[in-house]
Amino acid sequence: MWLSGSSNAQEGMQNKYYLQLLNGFTEWLTRLNYAKETIRGRTRQLRIFLEWIEERGINQLSQIEQKDLEDYNEALHKRPIKSRTIEGYISVLKLVNEYLENYGEAPIIKAKLTIAKDLKKERTILSKVEVNQLYEACENNPWGMRDRIIIAIYYGCGVRCTEGTRLELRDIDFSSGLLHVRKGKNYRERYVPISEGVKKELLSWLDDGQTWFAGEKTNILIPNSRGKVTQSGPLNKRLKLLCEKASINKKITLHCLRHSIATHLLESGMELEKIAQFLGHIGLEATQVYTRIINDGDR
Repeated sequence: MWLSGSSNAQEGMQNKYYLQLLNGFTEWLTRLNYAKETIRGRTRQLRIFLEWIEERGINQLSQIEQKDLEDYNEALHKRPIKSRTIEGYISVLKLVNEYLENYGEAPIIKAKLTIAKDLKKERTILSKVEVNQLYEACENNPWGMRDRIIIAIYYGCGVRCTEGTRLELRDIDFSSGLLHVRKGKNYRERYVPISEGVKKELLSWLDDGQTWFAGEKTNILIPNSRGKVTQSGPLNKRLKLLCEKASINKKITLHCLRHSIATHLLESGMELEKIAQFLGHIGLEATQVYTRIINDGDR
């Protein structure tokens, strides 16, 4: 097992109850509209925990005691992994708490688990100059037009990876200047303002590029070459290519564009509450990290 370093790790779980729990948890995350990549990651993290407690002879969640959780937390800290990774393994147990309570079951975690903060979270942020360099690196053809719309949606509107791939033409309201994110995280909807720059890119894309690129009329805003919904992977590859063309020596993903616009909005003086609404955060805790990024100069 990965956590203990056992060579018999891949024998798999034998506990049918844990296997049912894992499947149910995965289906629950799917219904809550979590991204596929997130679901795979969370499911893997939960499987590792379940295999770990199974090795300890714990066959029911009700048998788990606080000492077991503290031992698991300690075992994670002994691995050569970052604090942010440990946070992920603990946060999945908090999600399991929600899942269990949703079905009237007792939670796993009943007391706080301390995670060493020896390593700060790092977020790659593009400067405004670098964002302009990305735009300039886009070619003057339908592929380049699609690249520009990718930047416009993910940076200009600050959407999450999956939110952007699911956008349809009906979600754009040019008259009100709003983008309707219908399928956000946990199925939360929100409206995102469209700047004049983004509006210009959208009009150009819809008038001249989208139908040519897709080969047919499609309702998907950023389709693949067959006019169907694309995945974030190919879009990230296009972004990587743009970074190389623009001579930007940073590892950038679609989510980095979201981090970048949030940081730039805060630098421009926008209130934290409005940035949280723009990003679709429930509370300010997730948004406040951008204050630290600015204060620390974390670029």
